[in-house]
Amino acid sequence: VIGSMIMRAAQGWSRVRVFGELVALLWADGNRAAAIRLEELWNDLARTYSFSLFCAYPMQGFGRGAYEAEFTEICKQHSRVVPAESYAALTSPDERLRAITLLQQKANSLEAEIVERKVAEKALRLSEIRYRRLFEAARDGVLILDPETRKILDANPFMEDLLGYPREELIGKELFEIGLLKDMSANQAMLRELQVKNCIRYEESLETTMGKPQEIEVVANLYDEGEKSIIQCNIRDITERKEIERRKDDFISIASHELKTPITSLKGFTQVLQRRLKKYADQEALRFLTIMDIQLNKLTNLINELLDISKMQQGKLDYREEYFDLDALIQEVVENLQAGTSTHQLLIEGRTAVQVFGDRDRIGQVLINLLTNAIKYSSEADMVVVCASKDEENAVVSVRDFGIGIAAAHHKQIFERFYQVTVPEEKTYPGLGMGLYICAEIIKRHQGRIWVESSKDQGSTFSFTLPLQIYHASASGNSSVTFPLKIGRAT
Repeated sequence: VIGSMIMRAAQGWSRVRVFGELVALLWADGNRAAAIRLEELWNDLARTYSFSLFCAYPMQGFGRGAYEAEFTEICKQHSRVVPAESYAALTSPDERLRAITLLQQKANSLEAEIVERKVAEKALRLSEIRYRRLFEAARDGVLILDPETRKILDANPFMEDLLGYPREELIGKELFEIGLLKDMSANQAMLRELQVKNCIRYEESLETTMGKPQEIEVVANLYDEGEKSIIQCNIRDITERKEIERRKDDFISIASHELKTPITSLKGFTQVLQRRLKKYADQEALRFLTIMDIQLNKLTNLINELLDISKMQQGKLDYREEYFDLDALIQEVVENLQAGTSTHQLLIEGRTAVQVFGDRDRIGQVLINLLTNAIKYSSEADMVVVCASKDEENAVVSVRDFGIGIAAAHHKQIFERFYQVTVPEEKTYPGLGMGLYICAEIIKRHQGRIWVESSKDQGSTFSFTLPLQIYHASASGNSSVTFPLKIGRAT
């Protein structure tokens, strides 16, 4: 009967669970050889068919006499054996029935556990297969690194094509050995940053084994894999994108230069006409010329911003560095803008009482941009406040408005080139998203910091710092001369 049930299960029938007491009965009747032979047959069946074999009786009841060693050896082949110390001798039928029921329940539980484990193992195998397919078919290069040794553990086919190395040559190498992060200090700094942030992104240039220059973007992530960690680097070829950006910057530069000459001529002719028409007191014509002059000023500012961005991208933006009175610059900018606006009162709070080292005109450009934005984005308010102060290391300037504010989701990107906040309320405020990018680049060039504090409908405060000491680099790139800040009351 038992053999036929196992045969049925092996032939694809539904799962079969078999429990029996024949071994114990044979042993109890003194037929020890038959009991041992039956155990051997169970072991033979377990080797032939796929099922788990559990010893359902405590060894204590079978551990006496000449057959003890042989019986014990046979039971060692079972999937699970109940140790002798687990049970006391079962002296009554009720005790035996309860013990058998308990063992059957345990067997059911173990069987369910085995099923769950097999399902989980199957899901894990499928997950590994899917990941491997994605890894092999990815159109980005993928490197897997050991965080401790910094050596490459695996690389996908696209990585081979990108660098020109076969996979076997990539395995076991560090990044600098394949042309990535050749600067060891930068390499170590990247790993330290990755340990803190778990994810970093950077761009760099490299050469393939054929000497072909490539521009790449690297996104590195630190992952935990059980008891170990790995670094996964996704590497994208951005050479074509960078070339398109260069062409775009060249076009902007050329177009801006070409537009500047006719705009300057129009500006000059407008001013000549304004002077002549004043003699004839033609107010209507003068009004039109004033509107034209205002629009020409806006166009001139736009062209200048485009030119500045183009020069920044090429590293050619000129800076005239000198000591200047920061408080006097703030006062001058505020007075000039106040003369041109009747909608807002511009207030100055505090003083820095310092002279700073840098480009006065460029810092003035930052102030003008921040104040102009503050006026533009607070049309329902009537005040903008400029705060000036200093601490032990920096002069600090802030521009606070009481306008529409900026949601926190945009704070990190607000200083990116051409970035604009895309919400319905912003549609009424024209702009190309260049001003704050230019401000950020100018402040960065002065080794300062710029940031925004704002909440939706709560106004905005844009702040920047200028360091009290400026360290300059020599032509060779070595850090050298310190220009200490002159501290004292501005005169």
